[in-house]
Amino acid sequence: MTLFSPMTFADAPSSTTARRRWLPASVALVIAVAGTLAVLGAFGTYVSMPLPLRLLHFFSVALVIGGLVHALSQSARRFVFDGALPFWAVLVIAAVAAPPGAWIVQQSLALWAPISLRYVGYPELTMQVLALNMLIGSVAWALRQRVGTPAIARDAAPALEHGSLDLRAKLPAHCRHASILALSAEDHYVRVRTDRGDGLILINFTAAIEALGNGAGVRIHRSHWVSRRVATEAVANGRRKGHQNIRVDDDTLLPVSRAGRKLLNDLCAE
Repeated sequence: MTLFSPMTFADAPSSTTARRRWLPASVALVIAVAGTLAVLGAFGTYVSMPLPLRLLHFFSVALVIGGLVHALSQSARRFVFDGALPFWAVLVIAAVAAPPGAWIVQQSLALWAPISLRYVGYPELTMQVLALNMLIGSVAWALRQRVGTPAIARDAAPALEHGSLDLRAKLPAHCRHASILALSAEDHYVRVRTDRGDGLILINFTAAIEALGNGAGVRIHRSHWVSRRVATEAVANGRRKGHQNIRVDDDTLLPVSRAGRKLLNDLCAE
């Protein structure tokens, strides 16, 4: 007698655009699964709880465990992987979240249906939460890959045609096949920002832009370049109007020069 744990949040993409697209879908999936389990009276809850209590139980526990999983995932993305989580990391987070998740379920059952605790113990709850974590996390990760791959492929394809393999080879392993969002000159180095994190590589800034190809993006400043994808979004959303910056992600705001604004205008006119 337990509750699923919403591992759907575990591997939401790291870029702002991808997160805006994926997070609502993740929340909707969690709500749908919680509601289904409540209506079906999963794990024997139909015996000890009426439907309103089951709905309250499943949704409240989903919210708490979802917050825990989200916090663990965000920490892993920021401090360990500097980008999107690999599949094995989703499974590790599923395992780490299972014991506290089982305790949360146990406390909820103690509050709403204490009689049910006569038939289920903490070890059993832990294994049930772990199994559901693994299942939902795996499905969510697979769906994210399916949604994210085409966009990455569209951005990466022209870059590879223009010989960017050498540039990508210099990036950290987790960024080599990611979508390149922006380049920024830092002394003799270039910071390459991708949708899976960033890396600092030793290369001439102009050479880095040329490696990606003329049609891959726009040089918005003497020290900054953004991909066509980022530039198009900025133009479409009107973020460049009246502003001197383009936001690449939650933590990165790049300045736009007068010449850069002209290039953005030209892009908008295409």
